[in-house]
Amino acid sequence: MTDARKAVEYLVRPESSEYIPIMEVLEGSVTDLTVAEVAAALVAAGVRLDARLVERRLDALKDMGAVSFRSDTSHARRYAEILPRNWRYTASPAGRHVQRFYRQVLAGTVTVREIPIVSLSRIVSHLEQLAAALGAGEPDAGLLDATVLDAVSSVFTSHDDLDSALVGAEDALIGLADRFDLDEEHTNDLKGLLVDYATRVAAELDSGSARAAAALAVLRPWFGLLAQAAVDASQARDLIAAGALSASRGGRAEDWEGLCAWFDARTGRAARFSLRLVRALPGMHANLRRLHSSAGTASTRSRALALARAVLTPEIGVQIFQAAVGDHSWRKLYGQADADDMGRNPSWRGGPQVPVPTLLRTAGRSGPRGRGAAPRDDTKAKAQVAEARARRQAGHQRALAAVLAALPGQQLDEAAARAALAALMAAARAAATGPRRTGTSGGLACTLVHTGSGTGTLNAPTWRVLLPGRIPLFHRPGQRPSAAALAALAETTTTNDPSTHATLRITPHTGPSTPDNDTSPLTARQEGAA
Repeated sequence: MTDARKAVEYLVRPESSEYIPIMEVLEGSVTDLTVAEVAAALVAAGVRLDARLVERRLDALKDMGAVSFRSDTSHARRYAEILPRNWRYTASPAGRHVQRFYRQVLAGTVTVREIPIVSLSRIVSHLEQLAAALGAGEPDAGLLDATVLDAVSSVFTSHDDLDSALVGAEDALIGLADRFDLDEEHTNDLKGLLVDYATRVAAELDSGSARAAAALAVLRPWFGLLAQAAVDASQARDLIAAGALSASRGGRAEDWEGLCAWFDARTGRAARFSLRLVRALPGMHANLRRLHSSAGTASTRSRALALARAVLTPEIGVQIFQAAVGDHSWRKLYGQADADDMGRNPSWRGGPQVPVPTLLRTAGRSGPRGRGAAPRDDTKAKAQVAEARARRQAGHQRALAAVLAALPGQQLDEAAARAALAALMAAARAAATGPRRTGTSGGLACTLVHTGSGTGTLNAPTWRVLLPGRIPLFHRPGQRPSAAALAALAETTTTNDPSTHATLRITPHTGPSTPDNDTSPLTARQEGAA
């Protein structure tokens, strides 16, 4: 892929929630930014990303072509100053276009603007003036004065305004007309779009497009000269001639050809918009009928139920039924029956058949009617889950009580030892404060006291944990260890813990042993290793 399509890749990656804020920072900055500056700008915007993660995301954006970088070596005095973390990044032209497209089109909801008929009138009047002034003679560059160039500029400026508004209105119309399940508010919006635009805008577009197309047909031999005159009148004509800049609209013959295609009477934008209006009418009627029939008294089902309740009267029920349907032709599914010899009150099953209308067949509601099935009774399953949860919680509380009642180094059962091991691992990962480091897990706290000599243990029936130079004390979070545990360590001296993480070793419990006679080599296990 050699063009700029690869720059769009960061919008569809799983990490797009990280790429988009980074591109927003780079696109909004007027200077190149380092990795640290990008991370600080993200924090100010409410997005917290680690500097190393920001650096990886910037490298990925650089590979996509959405970001460019430069290495400032003019003041470098050390090797570290030319590393990637000190590079300065900025959004590439393709990356800026992609980010603006995301912000203006994809992010949020597009607001539908009113179609500016004034812009259409301005386009038509300027084109007819140009056709009247230039269409009589042969194409000559000497006839293109400042008035002509002002008219050309007004034509394309007004066309941009008209086209953007018409595209937004057409997108909103398509989004509403293609749905059958609109609620009352959106159905009213669709109805307003159709009524307003069908009565005023579509007619104005059709007549204005015809007049503009006729004027452009007269000006077709002048397209090349008009484009060149627009470039010559530009203040950046030298840059345009050198290829550094692209001419504004009207500065190329292709722009005039595109204007002719836009105002084409059969395939132009105005013609397509009018066609979409016509195609949206059946959808609007289907939604209106659906909402009207579901309102209550207007539906066929509600009328049939009301009639059934009325004819339950034993005295005048037959007369009510004959007055309701006996004097009228029998109808079925909004269609008129062709047979006239079926009797006054034919049954529904034995009556004449009528084909279902096309719109009702393609867009009508289907599926079972009446009250839906009752939800499944899952009371028993919920009770089983709650019982299992309560059983696990009770077992955990018993394990905590056993750990708190034991002395340092005393053997625990399997459940209590595993609860103690979780708190011990949390303490091993925590930072040291003087001779102590404390961690909490599952309602149990563990404090590792640094002695500098000896080996503390956590004993289970089949395994044990060795802690060289440290002794574990278990207690409730926010409370001191028990008096018995503190008394067991009354003669122990403590020193400040210089290590970042505590070291420990988990070994199988093969037989009775003490920390003093265990001479096996210790393997350092740091955060999360055990």
